[in-house]
Amino acid sequence: MEERTVIISTRELVDHVVLARKRNELQFKRDFLLRTGAKEDDLHVKAIDGELSHVDAKLKPIAEKLEIADMVTVVPNRKEIGEFTSKINQFSRTELDVAVKEKRGEPYDLMKKRAAFVKSNFERREDIARLTIMLNTLPRKEGESLRNLIEEGHGEDIEVSFLPKEKQQELVNLTARLGRMCCVFAGSFSLDKKKAESAELKPPDEVLRNLGSRAIWIEASKLPAFEQNEKELALLLAKIQAKTAEKQSRKLTEEESVYFDKIQGDYIAALGKRAELVKGIDLDEKAKVYKKGTPAPAEEW
Repeated sequence: MEERTVIISTRELVDHVVLARKRNELQFKRDFLLRTGAKEDDLHVKAIDGELSHVDAKLKPIAEKLEIADMVTVVPNRKEIGEFTSKINQFSRTELDVAVKEKRGEPYDLMKKRAAFVKSNFERREDIARLTIMLNTLPRKEGESLRNLIEEGHGEDIEVSFLPKEKQQELVNLTARLGRMCCVFAGSFSLDKKKAESAELKPPDEVLRNLGSRAIWIEASKLPAFEQNEKELALLLAKIQAKTAEKQSRKLTEEESVYFDKIQGDYIAALGKRAELVKGIDLDEKAKVYKKGTPAPAEEW
């Protein structure tokens, strides 16, 4: 009997966003070059084709998995992005090409405004993925209601008292990170600012930081410890790289080998401390999602 569910992880959702964005950029570049005089066998077009094939190979298994999953998806500013897309689609391909080339005109302005929303969502992809996974662990009705409330920014409070306090807090944290100030008041998730002052759960004071290409959040009280640990990580990594280069050119002495083992151990410990300071950095959340066409039995919802 065919399995009726599929397991989706935060990591897969994040990878899908990154790979799909890369594919769209490459495809747009390729199509634009061909429309403006380039040939299929030009070296720079072939180079793009090679990159596309590489990205497609990574994207395909994730895309196929998501295609069959009947998920509740979160897209901040979904309405605004859709409206700009509809307006942009009213222009011809030639008009859009001219706008991109000359970087001016109404279609270019529309594309810039849409791009701002898309860029913001891309930068917040990890929190969007975490929230998406979380909503798909809830009963369908509540998951969809919360999704609509978060995306639209207004609506009636939604009962969440059936969730453990830790999950209620996680919901509040993730929603706040996406720009929706919220709270849990009398057992219900709410966007009402008047209820926030006396709410039992509200977002903590967090600070946004970049870790490579990732946007991460640290509790304000833990920021000094995080920054000190990052300095320690950078210093240890530099020492490891230097000693690794030496090791490739000559045999290390016993004393140097002991030192090398120590700094590697210190580096692993510092990574562990980072994981403690930045909760959720591993992107290991998962949800069991029903396949399209195989809804869950009524009693499960």
